[in-house]
Amino acid sequence: MNFLNKSISILIISLVSLTTLFQVNCRANTVTQIDDRPNILLIFVDDLGRELLSAYGSDHFETPNIDRIAEEGIKFNHFFVNPFCTPSRSEMLTGRYPFATGTTFPIWHYENHYGNVLDVSEPSFARQLQEAGYATAIAGKWQLSFLRTQDWVHDFGFDTYMLWQIISEEGERTTRFYNPYYRKDGRVIADEISDRYGPDVQVDFLIDFMDKHRGKKPFLAYYTALQPHWPWFPTPVSEDQTMPEDDGGEGHFVGDPEFFPDNIHRLDKDVGRLIDSLDEMDIADNTIVIFTSDNGTDQRLVNTFNNGIEVPGGKATLTDRGTMVPLFIKWPGKITPGSVDDGIVELADFFPTLVEIADAEMPDQEIHGKSFLGRLIGKEEVDRYRPWVHLQRYNVRNLRTDEWYITEDGIIKKVQPYPIDAIEYNLQNLSEDELNMLRELERELRNLPVRWERNLNNNNR
Repeated sequence: MNFLNKSISILIISLVSLTTLFQVNCRANTVTQIDDRPNILLIFVDDLGRELLSAYGSDHFETPNIDRIAEEGIKFNHFFVNPFCTPSRSEMLTGRYPFATGTTFPIWHYENHYGNVLDVSEPSFARQLQEAGYATAIAGKWQLSFLRTQDWVHDFGFDTYMLWQIISEEGERTTRFYNPYYRKDGRVIADEISDRYGPDVQVDFLIDFMDKHRGKKPFLAYYTALQPHWPWFPTPVSEDQTMPEDDGGEGHFVGDPEFFPDNIHRLDKDVGRLIDSLDEMDIADNTIVIFTSDNGTDQRLVNTFNNGIEVPGGKATLTDRGTMVPLFIKWPGKITPGSVDDGIVELADFFPTLVEIADAEMPDQEIHGKSFLGRLIGKEEVDRYRPWVHLQRYNVRNLRTDEWYITEDGIIKKVQPYPIDAIEYNLQNLSEDELNMLRELERELRNLPVRWERNLNNNNR
């Protein structure tokens, strides 16, 4: 009898333990299922003007994988960035205009520019998403600080990273495509990948990251692609594998523009690999894919679109050729495929938009951007969004509306059809109401930094 009672007791204890274990597992699975916030794949490429994509009418290039994002989502016709890489990358990450973060020009020379980097105290949309439970990764180009001595990537909210380190540990300029000099989570891995094509390594890194976190927690995968920025070399699939001769020191030379089309096609293939991986992992339906560029095309290149309209590269210029770049976003079930948005949007707007999408908290620090989530999902009218965007090149700043360029020196320019640059306008042809509106915009442009400094001072009291 005692043996029977002991056996029954052991059985009861075992059943209770199994029930408890089952309940714990169910709760764990429930957490995973409840957190259905979307994954985010953000692709931010280097020196790609809108005239280079077939979705915008390119005569030279077929970009089916990039175009697929527009076909399955929304295409923006008036998305604006700064005309240089560092100011654009800073504004994207912080939601703040370049004058507010001191990142007004591209940094590349350590001795001259080490004091002009993005300070780690600045806000970061990645940090906000990380604090809200997102897994976060970045791969590609950084150019917000010098990783050799200012490796603050984790502090900006990225759990893991693989980035091109422009200056080596020995203080020399490095390469990005062949014999790539990359840094991964605080460690240089150049020797490990010396025989590989750099962009392949970075795309593999992000695919592995997404695969690791799928079904466990939402993720942010941020691909700051190195292409199609110079140096223009043959890609692994180029018919001509002749490497251009170095004309000024390793890493500095431009390469051969003959290989520029190959770099566009390789970029499109890499975008296709990332998108296809979402399908293969069965997470495409719950992943937002965003594609855009940091500025217009290199000035050394001339391309055509819309059956022969010539477009000189506009990088580094405060023109639509330098600042009005591609933007495609797809979000299955939320964005109507094939949509087109003709309103204006700027880089700073990504910060609050991504934070809202992720149901994260905004930082205490002030930012300049405004969420355009309502426009993405059709709940906000385009013409009620924003009246102007802010553009900056070094210390020169402009406001651009849908009709006008407003400059700090009092010159008003009339917007022309892309790619024609805005032209100075005779203000005598304007009505009094129109003139007053433009003068008010001039005051707004001048007062932006003044108001920013005043707000900072008040917050620091």
